[in-house]
Amino acid sequence: MNRFLPSHHAPATRPRGFILVAVLVLVLLISMVAASLLFRLRAADAASGASTGSEQAWAVAMSGVQEAMRQARLPVATLPPWYENPRVFRDRFVYEDGSDRWYFTVYSPPDPDSLSEVRYGLTDEAGKLNINAAHTVNLEKLPSMTTPLIEALRDFVDPDPDPRAEGAEQEYYDSLALPYTVRNGPLSSVEELLLVRGFTPSLVYGEDLNMNFRLDPNEDDGDQTPPRDNNDGHLELGLRRHLTVSSYEFNEDSGGVPRTDVNNPASPLPSAPLPPALTNYIAALRAQKLHLGHVADLLEATLKVKDDRGHETELASGVGKAELPAVLDHLTTLRDHRVEGLVNVNTASVQVLATVPDIDLPLAEAIVSARKGVTPERRATIAWLYQDDVVDAARFKRIAPFLTARGLQYSFHVVGYGVPSGRFRALDVVIDLAPEKPTVSYLRDITRLGPPFRFQESASKEAAGG
Repeated sequence: MNRFLPSHHAPATRPRGFILVAVLVLVLLISMVAASLLFRLRAADAASGASTGSEQAWAVAMSGVQEAMRQARLPVATLPPWYENPRVFRDRFVYEDGSDRWYFTVYSPPDPDSLSEVRYGLTDEAGKLNINAAHTVNLEKLPSMTTPLIEALRDFVDPDPDPRAEGAEQEYYDSLALPYTVRNGPLSSVEELLLVRGFTPSLVYGEDLNMNFRLDPNEDDGDQTPPRDNNDGHLELGLRRHLTVSSYEFNEDSGGVPRTDVNNPASPLPSAPLPPALTNYIAALRAQKLHLGHVADLLEATLKVKDDRGHETELASGVGKAELPAVLDHLTTLRDHRVEGLVNVNTASVQVLATVPDIDLPLAEAIVSARKGVTPERRATIAWLYQDDVVDAARFKRIAPFLTARGLQYSFHVVGYGVPSGRFRALDVVIDLAPEKPTVSYLRDITRLGPPFRFQESASKEAAGG
């Protein structure tokens, strides 16, 4: 009989099993939510830490920028304090935050004839050729510069739409896969050369595409690994080493007073003592409405004038080796207050000096050799070129309009980094000391290019007094 009775055990088992499965699923979902939340919290914490570290590295790098400005404004005793100063610019300790010790390093390319890989200091932009002020005859003297490159550059910056024979105007850039508009004006950075037809990263940066100014293994292995190099054991730095868009100065004397325009009768002569012969000479020039091309033309100059009786006499300027520095400092023939593109004879390389009209390679080498013995006081003007018999009066007059003895804009790289974490920010910087308040005229974050050196090793040397 019992076999016909309904069973009561099976229905009771199903609800309890279902509830157990539901509980397990719920626990699993809660675990997943908790794990996801924990992951998010950890990711947020890591992101916050990375962001904080990045901000700290940025702040430390900017401390390096401020120190560079301070050093560049210090009086010059022997060598400029900004040029090569590892004690001030290498592994400079800033502060410790409990987990990291923070440092900055300021560095620049080494001298062309130096065996070191990097220089801990700044680079004078007036020691380079200013792209926006240079002429074709200057540019064609630079290594790797060809006629098609120069003409494409000229077309890129000039305002007219007409292409040169081997140049390229807007029509060419419109035909590119990603068209863009030509500048039709001065370049705002050397990096803009990469927008000009024919200018490649290898041409602009040479073998140093990571811009650390050091010869890395992949930069000295031929074609094995990028970038392409000549495997000669020497780091080629490309055109960027020789070119700038930043160099300028104000047409003022060493005291910040506007210079006297000898060609302008309304411009009073300076209060600084000038030889009486020179004062008379300038008065005679103005009386006869004769204009000088450059104040260097006053050097050993003579002028035929007539006296009250109509007799012709020869008037000497009275400017020789002793008087030349004051003439160059206090007098001018330029009306513009801002003067761009003069090459600093005290800091320019042989290659850059050789781009100046009437300076050939042997003379450029002679200038670089001779300036090593020139005192800082005499470097204040370009007069030492004539005073030290590097050039004669005739050549001095021809090259003086293109030269200066001042540098007011400086470029460098700075990296702020923490040890032992290795967090860092690297910056490419140009500072401008010409205004009353120094400014940063160019700043580019180059952190993405990688660390410029091994931070742990470098900081350990600094901590050990190395």
